[in-house]
Amino acid sequence: MGLYVNTNVSALNAQRQLFNSSNAQSKALERLSSGFRINGASDDAAGLQISDRMTSQISGLNQAVRNANDGISLTQTAEGALEETTTNLQRIRQLAVQAKNGINRTEDNDALQQETDELLNEINRIANTTSFAGSNLLKGDFSASFMVGANAGQTINVGLTQFSGVGFGVSGLGISGLNLLTGASGSSGSNQIDSSTITGASTINANATYFNISDSDIGAGQSAEPGTYNYAVSSDGGATYQEITVEIVDGDSDATVRNFQDAFAGAGITTTVNVVSPTRSDGINGSTEFLIVDRSDNPGAGFGGSYDAPDVAANSGDTNSAISLIDGAISRIGQVRADLGSLQNRFQSTIRNLSNIVENVTSARSRIRDADFAAETAGLTKSQIMQQASITILSQANQRPQAALSLLG
Repeated sequence: MGLYVNTNVSALNAQRQLFNSSNAQSKALERLSSGFRINGASDDAAGLQISDRMTSQISGLNQAVRNANDGISLTQTAEGALEETTTNLQRIRQLAVQAKNGINRTEDNDALQQETDELLNEINRIANTTSFAGSNLLKGDFSASFMVGANAGQTINVGLTQFSGVGFGVSGLGISGLNLLTGASGSSGSNQIDSSTITGASTINANATYFNISDSDIGAGQSAEPGTYNYAVSSDGGATYQEITVEIVDGDSDATVRNFQDAFAGAGITTTVNVVSPTRSDGINGSTEFLIVDRSDNPGAGFGGSYDAPDVAANSGDTNSAISLIDGAISRIGQVRADLGSLQNRFQSTIRNLSNIVENVTSARSRIRDADFAAETAGLTKSQIMQQASITILSQANQRPQAALSLLG
């Protein structure tokens, strides 16, 4: 082996080994101090991309859990308010039964009606003031979407629109102006309508009577007394009305159906008269399509007197009709509360599922990105020993060229 002075290959080798061990030590110290195996793209480019996507998913899922909890809080708020409404309705029903007591005097029934009126006002107040985070829940138009996933489109919708336009007050529940003795609004024998809600219908009597159209009322071949009749039609559950005029022609067996269809078309109402089954605003019969109010003194005018029995009962002065109206309102509220309860259970199920996904995805990300402290500390110890050895060897390698001086001596 030759002895060289200008080029110390042994020192160069020792320097290279020292550089490698120093880099390994620095990397181990970085991982141990951060807790991550991947601290930059140079550590694992593919692993960095995968773990970043997982981080986005985890943060999105955690926020989705918070969204779902807000959804539970909202539905609980609405359901709690409706529970109190149900309590008031139950009390009103009890008063209606008490009003049927044969020993009651006029002042007794007046007292019962006074309490009923106050409870009706409270039902309206609950409907108008129940809110969550600034949003009113019970006015009949609340709708919200809760994102319950990490990606777009993963939502649960909450809607309290079953009584759109009238809300969950006494109007929406069909018990506006409830009279314990008659069941109807106002005086016995009529369902009074606030004339201020009738647009362009000055000829409509404010004490007009609600009634329904059904197949038996105006079927083909059934004619009515000839004449001109004014009616108010509502397409929003009785919140507002507009006037229509119907001409009944003598001797035309199909005039009732055809003329009502023409009148509806002129008012912008699309329907087939002889197949509709609308309802009173108090909800006695089915689902609301529109309501018709007869202005005439004779509720049968225009139809030969054929009307649904529930309407007659509601105007008969029978306390049982009040109980029927209250039962209908309780049933409506019960259905909505059942829907809200189902939504609460769904949100809770969603939270459990999201929490399980977060746990598993976090575990997967940990295996990709987190540092293994046992392996890293072992690597650090090895790199420290190698660094010390490389320094020692480099020192000795730097002394080798001095051997040439003995040859010159």
